Amino acid sequence: MIAVPASPKAFDALAERIRRAADAATADMLLDRWLDYRDRATEWDAARWGFDPNRWCEPERSELMRRSRFEIGFVQLDATP
Repeated sequence: MIAVPASPKAFDALAERIRRAADAATADMLLDRWLDYRDRATEWDAARWGFDPNRWCEPERSELMRRSRFEIGFVQLDATP
């Protein structure tokens, strides 16, 4: 799988925060975030690929909800009335 990095604006903002980091621990945490932005898909990627963030896994969510209705005593917190 080829990862598509986050928005260039996200990298610009993160680079500025790294430059201004007050200590090594903060800079290290921000560098970890840089790797996350580089290697993992983001909402920005999803929009570029045409995914609706509220509906992209709707079939899977519906199936999970259908299956979970057989559970006794389990309350669905995001169930619609």
